[in-house]
Amino acid sequence: MATKNYSYLGKGPIYAGVVGGALLPVGNCSALQFAVSESKINQPDYTNPGGGSANSVSRVDDVTGSMTLLDLSPKNLSLAYRGTTREVTGGVNVTGEEHTAYPSALLAFTDTPDISDTGDIVVTLDPSGSPTVLVENTDYEVTRAGVVFLEGSTNITDAVDGHDVEVDYPKADSVVMEALVSSGLEYRLVFDGLNEAQSGKAVTISAHRIKFSPTAGSSFIGDEFAELPLEFTVLSDSGIAGADISKFFKVAMEQ
Repeated sequence: MATKNYSYLGKGPIYAGVVGGALLPVGNCSALQFAVSESKINQPDYTNPGGGSANSVSRVDDVTGSMTLLDLSPKNLSLAYRGTTREVTGGVNVTGEEHTAYPSALLAFTDTPDISDTGDIVVTLDPSGSPTVLVENTDYEVTRAGVVFLEGSTNITDAVDGHDVEVDYPKADSVVMEALVSSGLEYRLVFDGLNEAQSGKAVTISAHRIKFSPTAGSSFIGDEFAELPLEFTVLSDSGIAGADISKFFKVAMEQ
C-alpha cells in the first residue's frame, strides 16, 4: 500500500487579538514556529552492569512559539515592545509649545510636524521677554522631527543654558507607539494557512492563549528589509475541556 505524502511548505496570513477581542492580521510573516520543552526524571537500572534506565518520567516545562514579522506597523511594534498605540490627527495647529534651544542642536517637537509647507512653522525666541521670530535657513532648518539650529545663527549662541523658545506648527497624520507602558496582555493567535506542497490545502493553527515576550531587538537602520522577531509562551486554557482536546494549540490539515 502506498504511503501518503505529507511534505509541507506553508504560507498564509497570521491573525492575533486580545483574548475576547477581534482577530486582526499582523501582515507579512516569514516564519511561525512552535516548540515544547520538557524535563525528564530517569531511574537508573542498577540491575544491569551496562547501565541504562529502568524507567523515565517526562514533564512538559513550556510550550513556546516564535514568529518573524516583516511589517513593522505600529500595532506590531506595540506587540513587540508591550506598548500602546494612539492616532494623531493632522491639520491641527500646535501653538506655544515650549522648548530650550541650543546651537547646532536638534529641537524635536512633541508631535510629528507637517513639513509640506515649512512656512507654517514659527520659532519664537524669548517669548516671555523680548520675543523674536527666528528665520528659517538663517537661524534654523526644518527636519522631519522638528528644527536644527544652525551653527552660524547669531540668535542661538548659548550652548550651556540654552535659550527659551516657543514653536507653532501643524501636526502631521501619524500613529504613535508608546513602548513598555502596557502589561503583558493575553492574546489568541490563528494561522489561516495553506500547504503549497499539497495543492494549497488548508492548514489552520489555533493557539488559544499566548503571551508575547518583549522582542530581543529590531533594526531601524539598515540596507536590508527590517524584520521583527517575536517570541511567545503558549498558556494552558482552562476553559477548554474534553478528552483528547488540547488546552494549548491545535493544527487542522485539510485532507
